[in-house]
Amino acid sequence: MRSTREMGAVNSEKQNAKENDPASASALFPSMVRHRRHLHQHPEVGLELPDTHAYIVESLKSLGYETEHHPRGGVSVTVGGSDPSATPMVFRADMDALPVEEPQGMSFRSVRSGAMHACGHDLHMATLLGVAEHFATHTPPRPLVFAFQPGEESDRGALNTLKHRNLNLEDATTFAVHVNAVLPSGSVHYSRDTFMAFGDWFDIALEGPGGHASAPERAGNPILAGSDITRAFVGLANELSEARARVVATVTEFLSGNTVNVIPTTAGLRGTIRTVTEAQRAELHRAMREKVIEIAEAQGLQATLTIHDGYPAVISDAAFIDRALNTFAAAGITDVHEMEHPSMVIEDFSYFLHRWPGAMVYVGAAVGESPAFNHSAEVLFDEDAMATALKLFIALTETP
Repeated sequence: MRSTREMGAVNSEKQNAKENDPASASALFPSMVRHRRHLHQHPEVGLELPDTHAYIVESLKSLGYETEHHPRGGVSVTVGGSDPSATPMVFRADMDALPVEEPQGMSFRSVRSGAMHACGHDLHMATLLGVAEHFATHTPPRPLVFAFQPGEESDRGALNTLKHRNLNLEDATTFAVHVNAVLPSGSVHYSRDTFMAFGDWFDIALEGPGGHASAPERAGNPILAGSDITRAFVGLANELSEARARVVATVTEFLSGNTVNVIPTTAGLRGTIRTVTEAQRAELHRAMREKVIEIAEAQGLQATLTIHDGYPAVISDAAFIDRALNTFAAAGITDVHEMEHPSMVIEDFSYFLHRWPGAMVYVGAAVGESPAFNHSAEVLFDEDAMATALKLFIALTETP
């Protein structure tokens, strides 16, 4: 009997069916599954991904491509089009995994302790390798660049990848997919404007005299102040949220104290803030600074709030999306939906979209009725999602 986690894989009957179904990129699906499972078993975190890097390079070279590759900048290849004057299109896949321990139960479980492809980047790479395999034997109508990027999760790896000579393009469009573990498998979800949020992070340092646990009235309590700040940030986010423009401010780390009978002298908090508009972002930063000082002073504490600029928002180009939707429809891709509001996830594909117009879309990859979300150790991804993503990439090359 197959384990629950094993259900995230494609069984042999489904795979054989795909091999006999020309409408589902049949010939490419088995190799995409093979790539995905190898990459899933060998995850690497951050900017330096030597094994992943080598695997991508060798896979592309085996297809006849000449690669440009840099240790902290990923891998890229160019493909000539039948019309060299047509606008080039840049396809991107991220490569890095997360520092998450994968539970037992999957036959191709991560062999590296403390590392897991819990965000689906293994599927992204495998899909783009499938696209590369297709265009190794089919000349695209326009020039293409395939870019495999490290360090998406927290290292702004896109900035390194964009330094590639292959990406020194004045005029181009760009596209990427992101698998989503809670959306119905094979469905496509897009936005005509903001697709994913701005993402910043913050550090708070609270400091006071400390004191005896029996006399809290004699000592400012950084733990109490930190708790008040945590609740206050939730309130600020709710006040600034709009129907199509949520705001999220989340404390994710709180460190203070080291013994049971002493009110500590310090506390440190860290977290993230996510906004949809520049106006919300500026107002939230201002309100957070004001609130931290107000709460700290009420406890007789000194406070420092440092806000670090994070990733820009992922903003789709409306004209590109409209052309893409027509192309998808012509290719028979019909399970396509406009999002009601932007995702509060952050993504450094935003840097690609700052350089060229284009879009990112979600491709659903849910397994089961109560799927875990991306970044969870329990997350599963339906490999069928790669077939949908492959169709999107190939169809887009025909976009006027």
